[in-house]
Amino acid sequence: MTSIHDFDKILEPTTPDDTTDPPRFGQPVETTKDAFVIELRKFFDRAQITSSRLAEIPTIRKYDVSTNPNEGSLETAVKLIQKFPDVDENLPLVAVLGSTGRNLPMGIGGAYVAAVAPRSTVTGSIVEPFALVDGDTITFSTTTKQKEVRNTVIQLRASRFANIAAATVDEIIGEIKFQALYAKGSNGEGKLAISFGGPLTHRVTGDIEITGGTAIAALGLTVGQKAEYINQVTSHRYHQATYIDIAIEVAAEDYNIRTELTDLVWSFFTFYMDSRDYTFLGRSTFNETISNETYQVIIKPDPSMAGEQEVPRPNDETDKIFVNRLNIPVTTIQYVDRAALVPGTQTPLYVDANGITLDDTIPFKN
Repeated sequence: MTSIHDFDKILEPTTPDDTTDPPRFGQPVETTKDAFVIELRKFFDRAQITSSRLAEIPTIRKYDVSTNPNEGSLETAVKLIQKFPDVDENLPLVAVLGSTGRNLPMGIGGAYVAAVAPRSTVTGSIVEPFALVDGDTITFSTTTKQKEVRNTVIQLRASRFANIAAATVDEIIGEIKFQALYAKGSNGEGKLAISFGGPLTHRVTGDIEITGGTAIAALGLTVGQKAEYINQVTSHRYHQATYIDIAIEVAAEDYNIRTELTDLVWSFFTFYMDSRDYTFLGRSTFNETISNETYQVIIKPDPSMAGEQEVPRPNDETDKIFVNRLNIPVTTIQYVDRAALVPGTQTPLYVDANGITLDDTIPFKN
């Protein structure tokens, strides 16, 4: 029996539909709603549905909640359907709305989190697909700050690829994840990037160097290509945490379809998201070449249903829209990095501390 706890699928990024308009720091509600829409669309993947069931697959969009106190709680997305009753392709509909929210302090201090630095990373110069052959290898060494050297050989077998002669960067990243203990792979805009840091290098910094392998030429890597941690620019990381109630309105022209969609959406957040630790993560968590998409949407364990309702269309009391609302509480944490500079200058502050000298003129309290 296949488990929903697929090792390679537990944590994965939420990729925006439009990468030229990514989530931005300071937009917690929009970031959360976008993540919900993207992940629900993936869940209701039309490509995996037969033509006979396509009519039951919902349109999934985000809307704003009205602030007019004279309007009822369901007169938001449903109001649009009433206004345009002839647009049949909008139904059934799953509408994602942000209803209420509040600031959520994550500690006693302020917004500052810590000083951070990117991982040491080597990146190939060739864009996927890669012309590999069965048995190709990638060899690299990792060296910790304490000068502990580890050598790694990644074996690339044809049986692990859909077509090893046209291998994708994500397939190679999966092999690195499966085999490497001291490094991780990432997608650098179609190029393979290998970084220091793996399951056995928690909270440790270090260097990485390509030492050989029969696949490196096809990947655009070279022997001796190296990245050192002392050459990484340090940044200050800040956070913003927001508690948000996400309202999801399910609307359909049929009672049974409304019930089925409500059950599916409910099960997605209460059961299927268990395989991802009930968390949506931004792309920067997995790929440091993507800046400022470091966010985490944590789904709380107490969603609720508002109850089923029937909303008549204008001028026709017999033609009804069947509606239900789900409330999904979440905590959205966004992070932003700002480059650390040498005091009084515009010079970046590097991780290397070998050149720092003690200034005896600085006064201290007794």
